Amino acid sequence: MNKLTKLFGTLSKPSSHTFQVPDRKDIEQSTQGKTSDYPNKVKVVNLGLDVFDVGISPRSKGNVIDNVNKVEQGERSEITAHLIESQSFARDSFASLIKGQVKQGVVEGIGAVLNLGAAGLEASHTQTPAEKRGIDPY
Repeated sequence: MNKLTKLFGTLSKPSSHTFQVPDRKDIEQSTQGKTSDYPNKVKVVNLGLDVFDVGISPRSKGNVIDNVNKVEQGERSEITAHLIESQSFARDSFASLIKGQVKQGVVEGIGAVLNLGAAGLEASHTQTPAEKRGIDPY
């Protein structure tokens, strides 16, 4: 079975997936029982990366789990979570590339760019604190 077939099968039945990367299983467990959008986004990306056997640094794993919990509790915005992950993945990318781990470094670099883009997209439709209090900026 090729990786793409496995990925689509996993996404259609995520409960049947057996994690290959232990740190990815920890991230998966942190998303369980969460109801906001952010943990669900993390869950899908994490499953896909596990199917392709992509690891994650302890620092980035900790940031992702912390972001999942804080976004769910309303203590951190999705924008901030994406920016934290972008910075963490960028650091990991440089470290991996310096060690000669090209595949890992490229995936981490892509993760940094995608999270930076996600922060921008999220910012384009997220209300500011003033708007949430009913203060219209226009």
